[in-house]
Amino acid sequence: MQVSKTGVKTKCEMPMCKREAVYQFCLDNGDKRNSLNLCENCVKELYGQIGKILTPKSPKNMLNKKGVGVIDER
Repeated sequence: MQVSKTGVKTKCEMPMCKREAVYQFCLDNGDKRNSLNLCENCVKELYGQIGKILTPKSPKNMLNKKGVGVIDER
């Protein structure tokens, strides 16, 4: 998926939104006919809602495991 600025004047495609679209989302095949145009407010709201569902996991901390990464200070 690719995200870019629209470059043309078009409406946001979210239902009940009357703002002008700023961002265009399209698949990797580059087909602009199957793109989704969203305004900045809708993108921010969508980002917040997706963040509630898909939370990134923190990497495993190898330094806190017993015996791994511990420096002997003798």
